[in-house]
Amino acid sequence: MKRILTGLFTAVVVISSMVSAQEPQAGAPANLEKTPWLKGVQISPYPVDISPVIPLKIYAENGEAIPATLTEDVPLTLVADTTIFEEAPPVEYKGQQIPNPRWEENPAISWFFIDWEKNKNYMASVSEPLAANQMVIIPTTPTGKGAITCHIARRMRYDLPEPGRSKGTFANSSGAKDVRVLDITPPLCGLEISVENGGSGACWPVENPPDKYPLPKQADVYLSGALFNANDQDILLQGLELGNNMVVAADQAALQVSANDKLSVKVIGGDNYKLDNSKLKFGLCNGAGGEPAPVGPVNADVIDLSKLKLPEALHLYLDATDVAGNRQVMFIPVIVK
Repeated sequence: MKRILTGLFTAVVVISSMVSAQEPQAGAPANLEKTPWLKGVQISPYPVDISPVIPLKIYAENGEAIPATLTEDVPLTLVADTTIFEEAPPVEYKGQQIPNPRWEENPAISWFFIDWEKNKNYMASVSEPLAANQMVIIPTTPTGKGAITCHIARRMRYDLPEPGRSKGTFANSSGAKDVRVLDITPPLCGLEISVENGGSGACWPVENPPDKYPLPKQADVYLSGALFNANDQDILLQGLELGNNMVVAADQAALQVSANDKLSVKVIGGDNYKLDNSKLKFGLCNGAGGEPAPVGPVNADVIDLSKLKLPEALHLYLDATDVAGNRQVMFIPVIVK
């Protein structure tokens, strides 16, 4: 879930300096004992520059509130509700009149998904045509603390007191909604195996296609190294269902060892959010598919094959679960010479 969103609209951040359309008015009297340098100075209660900030609210497409919990990889169409899309700009801002306001350009809009846990921003993207105030957000990164934001800037112009003179500025509108994103992708863990005074090998899955929805997820499995007879080129197994029954067939690839070998096994890879290390298991098992039936020690750094009674259908297995409960179980055939 590494991608999210490249924009149909481009974010534009604009700062424009301008002169007030009204004459300065007297503000509250200054305490001249403390600020004698302000004697004779009048400060306007209005800003020198006019740059209206227009409220914005984000809703779901059906007009309902955005759910507090979204689901990874599930598209959500959103609507920005703001008067910055109306025919004319506001004629007043914070008590200050804006003479003859008019738009000069269309709104420049940017939507983002923010993952506060990773401190990353992802710009939204769509390929299908949408209304100017709509966007499809696809949250491809699970998080316990995220936000959807919308920022809009629109160039406008208003008249100055001097006849024939006007000033350009920008109206701005923005809003945000805090959300969390539920993880629905199983872990993508693999194994690295080496033999004492011998060769080594590794196997690992890669989600493909990325961010697939609806479920089930799919993965390609790569195997490399001498123990898999893949010294020159990795073995690629495509289209396995990513989940709790990832079985590599013996005619596709197998771990090749001797009956007296000592195997060093290490877990590689991880989860796209958080792995539940308390449920991580690996080792040898009898058969493939369903719940692993361990043969010998579980989670051992070194497995001494000479001390085990090895079944005919010997497999290396990996059982990994993330904190959301998504589970990956992978079985690799083992051929004992």
